[in-house]
Amino acid sequence: MEVRFEDLENSDLIVDCIYKGGTVPNISSEPFHKLIPGCENSGGFRKKLREDGSKKYAYIVLYTSMEELEWPDFLEEETGIFRYYGDNRQPGRTLTDTKKKGNLILEQAFELLNNGKNLKDMPPFFVFKKTGEGRDVQFLGLAAPGNPKISPDK
Repeated sequence: MEVRFEDLENSDLIVDCIYKGGTVPNISSEPFHKLIPGCENSGGFRKKLREDGSKKYAYIVLYTSMEELEWPDFLEEETGIFRYYGDNRQPGRTLTDTKKKGNLILEQAFELLNNGKNLKDMPPFFVFKKTGEGRDVQFLGLAAPGNPKISPDK
């Protein structure tokens, strides 16, 4: 299934659906700003704060190409386990020292999970991947940190 760029604002999120980018050769062809209100237009972590002034996240969009050989993001379709390597791709920097602070967001989400408190503060993570065609993206699904079969320190 595909949704045309012109129809994005009235579209639902459907797993495996491809959301078409525009034809203009610049950032205005990015589908996220039309598909998800308030979504940032660049980076692997695209975040939106809640509108209640709490400075907590309303949601996070994770965007991956799944093409990085050294950081192989991967979705295991049978189990739904998504392995995401984050946004630190420069040697010598601490894991959370990144421009978009994406790894810090992941660290905080896992802390909320492992503490078992204030889980309502954990934002939903919408996962998309690049299709390789223009600015088109495919929705992979909604992700939540953790898995009972995986140790919390992994």
